[in-house]
Amino acid sequence: MERHILIVDDEPNILNTLQRLLEEEDYVVYRADCGQKGIDIIDASPQIGVVLSDQRMPNMTGTEFLKQIKLKHQNVVRMILSGYSELSTITNAINEGSIFKFLTKPWEDDLLLNSVQEAFEYFELAETNRQLTQQLQDSNAKLAEFNAGLERMVEEKTQRLQLHIASLNVYQDAMEQFPFAIIGLDESLTIALENKAARELFTDNTTSLLGLPTEQAFHNHWRALTDAISVFDADIDQSKTRFSINRFTFTLIKLSHETERLGKLLIAIPDTSQ
Repeated sequence: MERHILIVDDEPNILNTLQRLLEEEDYVVYRADCGQKGIDIIDASPQIGVVLSDQRMPNMTGTEFLKQIKLKHQNVVRMILSGYSELSTITNAINEGSIFKFLTKPWEDDLLLNSVQEAFEYFELAETNRQLTQQLQDSNAKLAEFNAGLERMVEEKTQRLQLHIASLNVYQDAMEQFPFAIIGLDESLTIALENKAARELFTDNTTSLLGLPTEQAFHNHWRALTDAISVFDADIDQSKTRFSINRFTFTLIKLSHETERLGKLLIAIPDTSQ
């Protein structure tokens, strides 16, 4: 990965020396002879990760220049070159967080290169952390969006279920008051549904038929009903039948959805023809 560095100094000889030294280490070097030009270069070159500036320059000192860079490009690592006579000003800038490292003039090449290396390592670590933080924020935003969508879906399904339950309650209330006996059988011929008229017809109206197999629910003089249900259940080609027992006309229907068998519905109506 290429490393891009900006050097700023009003002395051409120093710029040339620094550029040659850094390019020998494969850095991509940008140069400016004043602070304002340095700002313009960084504004146009977001790939720059490190700035190395002289302190004593006309119109804008190095610390003033680097403070502006900090305001506009916080992630750029800022270093300054200066003599000891300006140490107090530079120390203040370091304490304010505007400068990563202070290098003295004249510099030692190895020390300067090591400092530049450290600056780029700091920049790259900060960039990695920034990218990871952004990825985490993006993931959290997506998760929040997913959770919000899931909550909306659950709310919608809950509302539909509540409506379905309300409709079912109305249906059950209506069926309970229906004047004819209604029995629902599951696939094992166990009673899964009943109404008041069914309890009155087959019991003393205080005993529920729910959960009883047909041979236990329909006994004594209703034994013929059990036999008729068994015969109908065994006939796979027949979906509906009607027969009379004990002055009642029974309608027996096989319930299904597509290929799924759902059980049977038994309706008993008094035979008024007799």
